[in-house]
Amino acid sequence: MGLTALDKLRLFLRAPGQGIYTPSTGGGYAARLQQKLYGTTDPKQILAAWDEGFQKIRRVESILLGVPSDTGAGIMKGANFGPIGVREAYLEQYGSWPKTVLDLGDILCVPHFLHDEMLSPEQRTKTQKELYPGQGESLPVSPLSITEAVLKACYELNPQAKIFLIGGDHSVSWPAMVYCHQRFGKSFGVLHFDAHTDLMQSRLGVDYCFATWAYQSLRFLEPYHLVQVGIRSSSKTKAQWAELHPVLQFWAHEVVGKENEVIAQICQHFSDKGIRQIYISNDIDGTDSKEASATGTPEPQGLKSEFVKKLIAEVKRQFDVFGGDVVEVAPPLSGVRDFKTEPTCRLGAQYLHELVKPS
Repeated sequence: MGLTALDKLRLFLRAPGQGIYTPSTGGGYAARLQQKLYGTTDPKQILAAWDEGFQKIRRVESILLGVPSDTGAGIMKGANFGPIGVREAYLEQYGSWPKTVLDLGDILCVPHFLHDEMLSPEQRTKTQKELYPGQGESLPVSPLSITEAVLKACYELNPQAKIFLIGGDHSVSWPAMVYCHQRFGKSFGVLHFDAHTDLMQSRLGVDYCFATWAYQSLRFLEPYHLVQVGIRSSSKTKAQWAELHPVLQFWAHEVVGKENEVIAQICQHFSDKGIRQIYISNDIDGTDSKEASATGTPEPQGLKSEFVKKLIAEVKRQFDVFGGDVVEVAPPLSGVRDFKTEPTCRLGAQYLHELVKPS
């Protein structure tokens, strides 16, 4: 008899903070988070408290997952600590998750890997033996591939649940796109906050990474179902992108002074396209670097955080936001070791709150 969806989740996931491989000094970050979440640092008590969540998965409204992988980034690393940092800042500001949200923990991330398609069969076999001792069934070993499998298992156990991810670099949105397509076909829409288009076909021969996930998602979307907001760092002009891809873009300078008009235009666009279900992908560098500096590619002259929050809230009011992510928060880059007070972590937590709080 093969592994059930619940069996797979228990293999693929770790308690919050433990998905990142942090032996020795790095382990302290997870312990600090778990003390806040569970009131203890005792491994057995943490495991028991986290394990209780698996009993709730079939009836919970929203599932939260950390994906502590920055292998898909290409400039400055550190987003692998994003799930810890955003969680700590969230709990500091809001006390606890909404009752509708189940924090199912972290994807187990081998820090050297990205997607199983990039690995030799021999490497996959060797790593599988390390991650899943005694398992004869072929199982994923790379962060993006494991995330795909986790989202598939969550859908099998609770097909109505909303799914929210904390990255990690922006490549973690790719498995979410696979999940969205499995759930809705091509009918869903994507609202994408970013300083960059992420529309490269590949980057140095790599198909799935922080710069390509949006391009790869287009095969899963109807034309103009992807709306990008905050673009300002690009090798191509807006007109050139429009010639290449059926994507609606609002560059950052187009938003200034026209915030309410842009919000109305975006909502009207989704409505005109007949879109009801929307996934919101929020790269923190879409926000101006004065407010969000702890990220791998901070860019000036970006979106104001109040506009981002207002747009998320209005889209939630008018549409079914069934999932989303907050990505590219890289706490170590700020030098602030207390993540709960680190400004970019705090802003990432506020964006996450806008996503997960009940409408």
